[in-house]
Amino acid sequence: MIVMTNARLIRVWREIDRRPWPIFLIAVVIFVLLPWFLSDFQRIFVAEIYVWGLFAMSFAIVYGFGGMLSFAQAVFFGAGCYGFNLGTFYFGFNTWGAVICAVIAAVGLAAPIGLIATRARSHHFLIVTVIFSVLVHSILSSGHWRWIAGPYVTRSLTFVPEVPLGFVTLSFQSEVVVYYFTLAIVGLTLGLCTLLVSSPFGRALLAQRDNEMRASLIGLNVILLRLIVFVIAAGVAGLSGALYALLARYTNLEFFHWSYSGLAVVMAMIGGVHSLIGPFVGTAIYMLAAEHLSRYFESFVIFVGILLVIVVRYAPMGVWGVVQLLQRESRAT
Repeated sequence: MIVMTNARLIRVWREIDRRPWPIFLIAVVIFVLLPWFLSDFQRIFVAEIYVWGLFAMSFAIVYGFGGMLSFAQAVFFGAGCYGFNLGTFYFGFNTWGAVICAVIAAVGLAAPIGLIATRARSHHFLIVTVIFSVLVHSILSSGHWRWIAGPYVTRSLTFVPEVPLGFVTLSFQSEVVVYYFTLAIVGLTLGLCTLLVSSPFGRALLAQRDNEMRASLIGLNVILLRLIVFVIAAGVAGLSGALYALLARYTNLEFFHWSYSGLAVVMAMIGGVHSLIGPFVGTAIYMLAAEHLSRYFESFVIFVGILLVIVVRYAPMGVWGVVQLLQRESRAT
């Protein structure tokens, strides 16, 4: 009886595996219904996982698909916060306009950085992005450059954000609205990025990542590909910065610091950098561990570091990569 039950489960799993739409629909239903089973604090916490997962995904795009180990993602996250504040307090935009302003600020900063950084290779690219990250943070934090940062980097929202939707205006005073708005923006961005990496552009990107010389020989413009994906990833990081400014209603100059780029690297590596879902899985693991372990251990980061070492040593594809590997093995058998 047990053998028959297991055989039926295997057949059901294979059928679902061949048709991914049921899994997708089930996931959508779970995420849509989830806030009704959570408290207000838990709704905000889950929304924060989505935001930081999007930030980690921006690193996965530039590294897992572009092959560039970037430590400049924090610069673009901070630029998103800066652009959001600039659009809100200086230009007087509504929520949609401020979010667009945040993405433009991140992309506008990434373009000149990318023109220089993407011409470097391997560890030289890493060094260049770290230098730019430290340079930008130092300039903005310097008293001689207040005219650049002004009051728009470190600032709290003095009002409750609202989202205009035609004849209806949704207020962020409700945690349910915060959850669904964050889920909608993150889900839409994830869908667009999935289409991007699955397109011919995505395949060309993987070709230059795996073998740059062969990609050049078949006519691909490697420099242009690297620059485009670098700017796209920066735009995603800037969007996550704007969403965080909406969620926390607070921004700080520290978001420009390179250590936040390290946080994106850790979360993406735990989940898996060669997929777009992996960074969200790694972010959930990191934030849940931080939330619970910090109650008992002041230096809970040590446990996260041990987990990262184990993942890099025994499962370099990440937790989500292990799940995909098991799925492929079940398909093969």
